[in-house]
Amino acid sequence: MKYKFETTDASTYQLLLDKAREMRNHPTEAESALWNYLSGDKMGVHFRRQHPVFGYIPDFIALKEQLIIEIDGGYHFEGEQPDVDAQRTQWLNKAGYLVLRFTNEEVLCDIDNVLEQIADTLNSIHIQPTSASKTNQAPLPWGGAGGGLRVGFGFDVHQLVPDRELWIGGIKIEHTLGLLGHSDADVLIHAICDALLGAANMRDIGYHFPDTSDETLGMDSKIILRKSIELIATKGYRLGNIDATICAERPKMNPHIPEMQRVMADVIGCDPDQISIKATTTERLGFTGRQEGIAAYATVLLEKQDTPNNS
Repeated sequence: MKYKFETTDASTYQLLLDKAREMRNHPTEAESALWNYLSGDKMGVHFRRQHPVFGYIPDFIALKEQLIIEIDGGYHFEGEQPDVDAQRTQWLNKAGYLVLRFTNEEVLCDIDNVLEQIADTLNSIHIQPTSASKTNQAPLPWGGAGGGLRVGFGFDVHQLVPDRELWIGGIKIEHTLGLLGHSDADVLIHAICDALLGAANMRDIGYHFPDTSDETLGMDSKIILRKSIELIATKGYRLGNIDATICAERPKMNPHIPEMQRVMADVIGCDPDQISIKATTTERLGFTGRQEGIAAYATVLLEKQDTPNNS
């Protein structure tokens, strides 16, 4: 079922992802030229190429800074396309995104001016006041006022066994035992993904990433997290915040929490401050207390954004 320019059907959204990959593999000359300056965080921010957002595929996007860059070829100036581009830009502006548009000629013939405009825009974004009381402030895509709010809860548990690596929160932790699972068994990320999907009423990770599939065998759970964020975006949802708890007797998790926050924030494209992680024990009671396994609980807040027309 389609909702304007977005879809809740996972198989249809997969087509969008496949199209994005195809576009990344066959960039235009202007896209390749600009990507040489944007890739690898060269401008101090993390840009992505052809990353689906709100059901369409911009040329470049910096999720944390809420900046989209489009390079317009000839067809953007023909027929109804200029009006379509303007309507989409207007909607994205209301959703908190800023859109910069350049022509192929500008990128290929005057790249210094293009880079200067991008740098000036990023500087302006970084000094913008962030108070929610700012007059006429647009809704914040990572939370804040406006839109519908949804809460999701996730829980996961994995057995501790020898001869397995221990991955929790997207990082490898040195330990004598690791977690058993079809993927890398990252119990924290799995709980968070279930909370994300549950809040958006999109089933769970077992539905989207079955443990009977060869494709998910040994999968890095950061991929599952990224894909879960992409899935909830098809229904117009954005992350507000995460509050998670790891329940383990050993190893001690607290020293690793800042790195977990940083790694997951980079995957999601949000601020680490939006990810709260706590660690506790069961005072040696139960399977976690006996060091037979590790459990994780997660609660997330999502915000629903309005969607643009499919035109």
